[in-house]
Amino acid sequence: MAADIDIGCGVTIRWIDDDTGLQWKHPNCRPWFHLHFKPHPTSTGHTLERREPLTVGGSLLCPKGCGFHGHITDGKWVPA
Repeated sequence: MAADIDIGCGVTIRWIDDDTGLQWKHPNCRPWFHLHFKPHPTSTGHTLERREPLTVGGSLLCPKGCGFHGHITDGKWVPA
């Protein structure tokens, strides 16, 4: 399993072992959420714009319905 990476605002990510996406979580909801990049068959619609520093195309909204929402840009969490 990949190492956990703190990207700010309490958001932690880790790369999925085959590098097809990542897992992320935030402090209000404890589970890890999966994000697969296009063109993976189970893509969430996000794109890997740049690996270093990490930039993901598309915003991330907590699937638990708490309203936590933001972007990963230049390796940091940017609240929406």
